[in-house]
Amino acid sequence: MATKILVSPKFPAAMLEIARSFVPAGFEMVVVDAGHARVHRGARGRRVLRRLPAPRAERRVLQTASGLKLVQLISAGYDRLDVAAAKRARVPVANNGGSNSVAVAEHTLMLMLAVYRKLSWHHGNVITGKWRVGDFASNRTYELEGKTLGIIGLGTIGRRSRAGPPPST
Repeated sequence: MATKILVSPKFPAAMLEIARSFVPAGFEMVVVDAGHARVHRGARGRRVLRRLPAPRAERRVLQTASGLKLVQLISAGYDRLDVAAAKRARVPVANNGGSNSVAVAEHTLMLMLAVYRKLSWHHGNVITGKWRVGDFASNRTYELEGKTLGIIGLGTIGRRSRAGPPPST
């Protein structure tokens, strides 16, 4: 009998096709739409639940999904899962931590540059047709030439923000 993996909510077809390509032999992937009742029914008899959870529904799913061996979250955090209910049900929970660290590091650097160059202020002026506004001494923008911009940190995002591949652990 195949180990059944329940995936919820239903993702775009292209994403599901990629996910199906990673399902190992001996496993069956079942996709269930995000409605609470459908997830609850779909979780029966499943061994792995991979989902972006809805906190109110999780307690019931965890209580009734006998044989559940793992809840694999698609998110990086645990904030959308009733972790206490998972603990009571003795079901381990894994998240997708670090999966978005490159995007977060890049976005952070982009926002730093936007603030440094007063992007919002300039954008507001341009869309209202104001090309030369105010005192340039008080609304001065700066250039990065000769400066260093970066994120300092020992976590995944801090490590991923440096040039080159992340350090091996």
